[in-house]
Amino acid sequence: MTRLRLPDYLKKPIANSDEPKNKKVREILKNFHLNTVCDNARCPNKYECYARLTATFLIMGKNCTRNCKFCNISKCAPEEIDKNEPKNVALAIKELGLKYAVITSVTRDDLEDYGAGHFCQTIEEIRKINPDTKVEILTPDFKNDKKCLDMIINAKPDVFNHNIETVKKLYPKARQMANYEESLEVLRYIKDNSDIITKTGLMVGLGESYDELKDTFKDIALQKTDILTLGQYIAPSRQHLEVEKYYTQEEFGKLEQAAQSTGIKYTVFSPLARSSYKAYETYQEVLKTRL
Repeated sequence: MTRLRLPDYLKKPIANSDEPKNKKVREILKNFHLNTVCDNARCPNKYECYARLTATFLIMGKNCTRNCKFCNISKCAPEEIDKNEPKNVALAIKELGLKYAVITSVTRDDLEDYGAGHFCQTIEEIRKINPDTKVEILTPDFKNDKKCLDMIINAKPDVFNHNIETVKKLYPKARQMANYEESLEVLRYIKDNSDIITKTGLMVGLGESYDELKDTFKDIALQKTDILTLGQYIAPSRQHLEVEKYYTQEEFGKLEQAAQSTGIKYTVFSPLARSSYKAYETYQEVLKTRL
């Protein structure tokens, strides 16, 4: 089968990695021995975000214990947890002057608490050093362990994000070690037991149908999820799942209308949208309705 060619509207101009703001972000990350999902997942918006002196921090190492077929994160043996990482993330946020920080992680099924405690420590350190910074976390499913989810609730992030990623039918193909219903339950548990803003994200282009996407939007809406992001899947390499379809901007508009019709109020739908794309702006929109 011939691979689909990347459409021109998905091609971004080559950015200057030595541009002063880009360089500053990379130097701060290096000085504090930190990883970002921007680099490790080959995000197409990396230099746009770095130019705004921001990044999505990737904690608990660079190696994941799961084998999702769409993801560029390394599947090697997990690394030892860096006990200094929570404070280093907080110090990096201070140097970058971030008003809004997004923290994500690799999946750590090898840990007793699946990494929930490390997320909590990171939130605590950020709040100590940057009391005015809002914190969004993008977490694994923690195997839907309620003790772990309660730890996260008690840490009180401003936004809790857990990605559904794709439609239920494609889980055996794309997310063999995850469970669609459990991911929905994670979102529901956080919403039912806290006033934390909840968020999730999807990709398109893996072979899903329009009706399957609409059904997924309905499932997400039933969990009372506040924010939904949707972007085009772009294969990181030939070793990853092939792209089955490239959606046009018009199709993204149609899908956004379908999502909003289910009751999801805040949507960020765009070919290059990723989980943390326009995160602060969307958070501010949610706050307006809560005041």
